[in-house]
Amino acid sequence: MNIANWLDEAGLQYPKRPALFEGQQLVANYGAFVALVRHRAAYLIDEHGIAPGDRVVLFMKNCCEYLELLYAIWWAGAVAVPINCKLHPVEAGWIVGNADARLIFTDGGQVFAPERLPLGCHELDREDMGALTSITSPPDTPFPRHSDDPAWLFYTSNSTGDAKAVMLSHGNLTAMSQSYSPDVDPIDADEVVVYAAPMSHCAGLYNLIHVRRAARHVVPESRDFKADELFELASVFGNITLFVAPAMFTSMVEQARHQGYDGKGIKTIIYGDAPIYPTDLRNVLLRNNYGELLKTELRLWLKASANDPSTP
Repeated sequence: MNIANWLDEAGLQYPKRPALFEGQQLVANYGAFVALVRHRAAYLIDEHGIAPGDRVVLFMKNCCEYLELLYAIWWAGAVAVPINCKLHPVEAGWIVGNADARLIFTDGGQVFAPERLPLGCHELDREDMGALTSITSPPDTPFPRHSDDPAWLFYTSNSTGDAKAVMLSHGNLTAMSQSYSPDVDPIDADEVVVYAAPMSHCAGLYNLIHVRRAARHVVPESRDFKADELFELASVFGNITLFVAPAMFTSMVEQARHQGYDGKGIKTIIYGDAPIYPTDLRNVLLRNNYGELLKTELRLWLKASANDPSTP
């Protein structure tokens, strides 16, 4: 099972359904999304010799190309190594070497000193993908993978501060995605996932669930987290889901209070990456009354309090 099969199926069943957005601007429907991924996979294979099992690094800010390249890597049978774009190039370079990467995509290129890269590893600007129209025979379907074949090397720190790779297999990602909708939050085709946190980590993992439902994917025009921009996207698209760190969640609440935003258009807020205290959520509930946002906060607080009997 190659996790990219879900995108292939979505493209076949719903080719006209909107898929990728930059801000409010449509970039591609699912048919075009699949075509881009196939041609990018061919580029990886034909121009750079990427073979099944090879590691390809994504070290860049959120963008639609992030999803295109992520699925192109899997389509070619290779392993994605997303790195948080906020890391220093020296830190990221260590990960590149540890992963024994063959190829790196960055914003603008020339981030890494060539002599510090693994032998045979090259860095490319994400926008410098070659003449895609010259590729005549991109692979029709994703390269077959077994459930225990690695798909994503998820680098995270440990108690010593050194980065270590969590090896997520195609089977891991499949099980995670299939469990989310019935166990956590039902996902429908008319929903929208907005990428406000780095796609290199938890925010990016949620793309799989929404690709499986052929839902819409929105990268903010700023390619970053801005609470007022998120509120505008929520008002325009409606029914949005997003992953945030607790500090981002707090910023959203404060911005909502500042501009009198009532949470319209936000369906689900998922938080993680750092602790958040149930008392903080309770204080937010006592201070604010923001419609759908309040309901989301209440749901999160109830889940937290269920696991912490000391919650007031």
